[in-house]
Amino acid sequence: MVILPHLVGSPGGWCLQEIFFYHFFFLYFDMHTTETDFSAIIEILEDILGDYRMHNDAKGQISFDCPVCSHEIKGLDDGDGKGNLEVNYKLGVYKCWSCGETHDTHGSVYKLIRKYGNKKHMTVYELLMPEDVSVVKTNKKIVALPKEFISFSKISVGLKLTHHYKRASNYLKKRNITTEICEKHNIGFAYEGPYAGRIIIPSYGANGYLNYFIARSYFDNTKMKYKNPDVQKEIIIFNESLIDWDDEIYLVEGAFDSIFVPNSVPLLGKVLAEHLYSVLYEKAKQITIVLDGDAWEDAVKLFHKINTGKLFGKIWVVRLPDDKDIADLKGDFTNLKKIQLD
Repeated sequence: MVILPHLVGSPGGWCLQEIFFYHFFFLYFDMHTTETDFSAIIEILEDILGDYRMHNDAKGQISFDCPVCSHEIKGLDDGDGKGNLEVNYKLGVYKCWSCGETHDTHGSVYKLIRKYGNKKHMTVYELLMPEDVSVVKTNKKIVALPKEFISFSKISVGLKLTHHYKRASNYLKKRNITTEICEKHNIGFAYEGPYAGRIIIPSYGANGYLNYFIARSYFDNTKMKYKNPDVQKEIIIFNESLIDWDDEIYLVEGAFDSIFVPNSVPLLGKVLAEHLYSVLYEKAKQITIVLDGDAWEDAVKLFHKINTGKLFGKIWVVRLPDDKDIADLKGDFTNLKKIQLD
């Protein structure tokens, strides 16, 4: 049962604030309990950007004259009629195909509304799409590697003689992780402190700063295999500093998969985070999905989720043997066929 807010008296006696929240309670509830109705989002976009030039309702794509290249640059109050600013309100992203790279006219729909809308537009959008603005509003915690972290590329001769190092080193060999891989990804371990007994793979953002790390136990009998920092992994791109967005992007499951495949982004699970979804839609040119062999159904769902809009026809998937993962194959799946699904 849904309990609706109770307003006393006749509608004529309600205050504006009561009317506002009563109206949007029904609108919000309706949009999130049935097939999403984006009409209110479209109204906001039209109120800010004027009449649209093209609208594909099925794909959720709508285009407008860009407020930057048609108005600010060309000085045309009524637009240039080209509809270069494309918005995908289902994915929550936008981009101007004329000045997107030169004038930063791309990003999330929330960013677009913040920049060109007013306070009312912001309030309504936040009520309608709270999940879209949560990433932007999240206070990012400062991430630091554990003080006990020791990089494998900087281990002393003395430490290599200890059982601590030998246990960690044996785990790497079992996972086919080479010295070269450790150096490239600054992989290390800790043998004391809160992360004792764990292999640590750091993640560095596009700006080169640490934004996350994976800490995996190298003991087989541990109950807690992973102990990661208390920050939202959903708001970062793991090791984005190593990504060339103009080249083919590989989507893999975990960090231990990504270290074997150049230019790969780990999902850090089997579900695509909304932030990663938006960045892929905005920046990727071609994507190949390579999940573990036992996750084929997840790979199929992921293919159909991102094979849309401007990425349509640019998504591929590789099916690994059911009992294999990327580490088992040492990242070499060249003998497996890349396919596109119906």
